Amino acid sequence: MEGWFLRALSLGTLVATSLVSGFAAHAAPDCPPLAGLPAYVAASPEAEQRSFDGTEFSVHRGGNVDTVEVRGRSCRQAYSVKEGADALSDLEIQSSYREQLQKLGAQLLFTDVRDTVAKLEKGGEETWVKVYSQETDIDVVTIVKQPFRATLTPPSGADYRLLGHMPNYEAQTPDKKSLDELSFNVKGGEEEVREVAVQGAKTLVPYSLKSGAKPNSDLEIQENYRAALAGLGAQILYTDNRATVARLEQGGQTIWVRVYSQENDIEVAAIEEKPFQPTPTPPQAAALKRALDKDGRVALYLSFESAKAALRPDAAKTVAEVVKLMKDNPALKLSIEGHTDDVGPKPANDKLSRDRAAALADALAAAGIARDRVKAVGLGPDKPIADNGTSEGRAKNRRVELVKG
Repeated sequence: MEGWFLRALSLGTLVATSLVSGFAAHAAPDCPPLAGLPAYVAASPEAEQRSFDGTEFSVHRGGNVDTVEVRGRSCRQAYSVKEGADALSDLEIQSSYREQLQKLGAQLLFTDVRDTVAKLEKGGEETWVKVYSQETDIDVVTIVKQPFRATLTPPSGADYRLLGHMPNYEAQTPDKKSLDELSFNVKGGEEEVREVAVQGAKTLVPYSLKSGAKPNSDLEIQENYRAALAGLGAQILYTDNRATVARLEQGGQTIWVRVYSQENDIEVAAIEEKPFQPTPTPPQAAALKRALDKDGRVALYLSFESAKAALRPDAAKTVAEVVKLMKDNPALKLSIEGHTDDVGPKPANDKLSRDRAAALADALAAAGIARDRVKAVGLGPDKPIADNGTSEGRAKNRRVELVKG
C-alpha cells in the first residue's frame, strides 16, 4: 500500500523542484504552472495557447459539486506514455500533480480518481488548473483568469459594411447577391431552436487565418462579434460555441447576421431584407378616421430602434397624424395594440410589444392627449396578419394597431 504512494511522492517532488522559482522556468510543451511527468511525452512540442478562452471546472461546495466557467488566457496539452515506459495508475498521476500544486500554494477545489481541479493566486494572477487522466493519457488545462477585451477592427476592405474582422484573419473574396435566401437558427422558448428562412440582399464574407498567425479561440471570436452586434443595437437570437445569429434594424431595414467560426476560419453572412413600405407616405388623420369607422382598427408601421421601444425620428410624421386624429375627434378613445413577429422568445416579444404600444401612448400624452383616452396593450406574436415564414410576412406582423374604443 505504501509503494504507490512513495513512488508518486518521489515523482511529484522531482517535477515540483523546478517550479518553486516561478512560472517562467517551464518548458514550452507544458502549461504553467505545471510540468509534465517523466514517463509521459507531450502530444505537441508546443502547448496550445489562446489569448482568451473558457473552460468549465468542477468545484466541491459543501456536499455538492458545482460547475464554474472560467475565462481568460488558456493553455492545453495532452500527454501519452513514452515508448518503453510503464504507465502510471490514475492515483499515481493525480497524486503527483496534486503535490506540484500544493508546493506552489494552490488550493485544491475538486478531486476524484481521475481528476484534479485547483486554483492558484500568484503575482496578482488567478490561475485555474484541471488535470484529467486515463493512465496512458493525461490532459492538462490552465486558465489565467482575465476579462474579455474586444479586438475586432472597424469595417474596412472586403468586410461586411457593419462589422470588422479579427486582426489575425484576412478576408477572402466575398459572395454577394442582390437577392438570395439564407436560413438562420433562432432560439425560442426553453431549448427550442428552429430555422427561419430570410430573403434579401446577401453578403457572405469568409476569413482565413493569416500566415504565421495564431488562431483565436471560438469563444474569443464569437464574443468579439457579439459585442460589435450589441453595439449596433442588434437582438441576439441564437448562440452556441461556434455561432451567433442576430437581427437589427437600420433606417427601416431589417438585417440578419450569422457568424460561424472554427478557430482557423470565420464566416460572416448577412441578409438585408427589402424594406417594407405599406404606404409611400404616412397615413393622414382623415384616412385613419375612415379606417377606424369602417373596420374598428388600423395598422401603423412605426419606425423603432432595433429590438427596442424607442421611436425613431422618422416616426414623428405618423405620430403627428395620430395626434391630429385625436384632437379632431375629442370623443374618440383608442386602445393601442403592440404586435411582433414570432422570431425569438415569446416573453421577450410580449414585453417588446407592450413597450412599443406604451411608447406611442407616451408620445400622444406628450402632445397633449389625455391619458384616459388611450390604453396601451401588448399582444406579442399572438395575432399575426401575415405568414411569419417570409420576410414580408414578418414585416407586416411587426406593427402597432389603433383600435377604436
